[in-house]
Amino acid sequence: MSLIYKAEKWMKEKLFDCQTCGQCILSHTEMICPMNCPKGLRNGPCGGTLDGKCEVIPELDCVWTNIEEKKGDSKEMKIHFPPKQELLNTASYVNLVNGKDRETRLPREFVDTQHLPASSALAEKMGRGIFVVTLEIASPINAEGLSRVEKIMARTRDHVDAVNTTTNAGGVPSLHSTETAKVVQAHGVEAIIQFCGRDHDQDDFLSEVERAMDMGYKNFLLLTGDWLPEKERKVAQQTWFPMDSSQIIHFANLELENWQKRLGLVPFFGCAANPFSTPMNISVERLAFKRAAGARFCQTQAITHVPTYAEWYKQVRAGRDNEPKLTIPSLPLVGSRKLFKVLCRLPGVYVDPSLHAIMERDDFQRASLEWAFEIAEGVIQEGAAGIHAMNFGMPPALIDEFLMEIRDRANEARRRAGLEFHPTPV
Repeated sequence: MSLIYKAEKWMKEKLFDCQTCGQCILSHTEMICPMNCPKGLRNGPCGGTLDGKCEVIPELDCVWTNIEEKKGDSKEMKIHFPPKQELLNTASYVNLVNGKDRETRLPREFVDTQHLPASSALAEKMGRGIFVVTLEIASPINAEGLSRVEKIMARTRDHVDAVNTTTNAGGVPSLHSTETAKVVQAHGVEAIIQFCGRDHDQDDFLSEVERAMDMGYKNFLLLTGDWLPEKERKVAQQTWFPMDSSQIIHFANLELENWQKRLGLVPFFGCAANPFSTPMNISVERLAFKRAAGARFCQTQAITHVPTYAEWYKQVRAGRDNEPKLTIPSLPLVGSRKLFKVLCRLPGVYVDPSLHAIMERDDFQRASLEWAFEIAEGVIQEGAAGIHAMNFGMPPALIDEFLMEIRDRANEARRRAGLEFHPTPV
């Protein structure tokens, strides 16, 4: 077996730049080794790709963009499971013959669970077409930082439908989303809990989701996750992520009937999407893949250019006129030049020149707020289900102004576009 492994490794490294995962899926990826993705993604590109370049190592082409472009229209709506660690650095030909790689080599069918209605108030509002406002709050590094979350919630609780509490945003260690969400929940607001495939294997992830449901949480945003800051940016088995977002969505979706029977609720699972990834059709197809895996709602990357979002959303909605609109565009509220630079460095975020110009002005905070209202009204007229507000150093008074005005502006934007609006209290 050692000789077979050595011969296979030599040949496939020469031909395919093989990473010797031992459970080869080259026949499903146009003979391009997907394990050359630094994250080791086996089902498509992450949301950090811009201009076809890798999020982790920008000088490299995105492996999955190359695969998807080569596939053209011959894509299958099936999912590959995460590679088994025990098969790494073994002969894939031997594993093929003895069947050890069958679980991870062959793609699996998705399971349709749309007949199970999600149990959260956020899901109910979005399903009825009610405009929703969600707010992002970064989890603090330790429990002392929860006082900041308390102050934010005391100001904003009457103006938001749900709060997305992040976990290890940007790979920086923090309290878990569920801990920050306790403050949110104490103020009578639903939380959206984040889980990353980077942080969990399948069994651990499912246990953590169930624990979160036991704590009263019903909304979940499932992500692949950002690259860890301390990890060298390279392609290596030690840096492959345990799971990608499609896989964790799929595994969670398989448990819905079980959770409904045992716990009496169906969680509301969401995913992320990037309208600014190019080619655009790959981003659209990636979101369709996540919906098939079980994602019920979508939160986008920061939107800074309405026409790009409009074209992307038109493609996303093609042929789906009778389905509820469940996409929530993210909107950056930028009130700090320092944090504006952070926004510009975030993987996968396109920052339009219009915002760059505003940040050069003396009155940039007020101008940035008016710009945010214009972007919000633009995406709402295109049919967005709501707005997800992300704070990048905006003063509290201006954030409050945005949250207090956005529903009225959404009402008018929908009227202008001839869209139905359902004004209801939060």
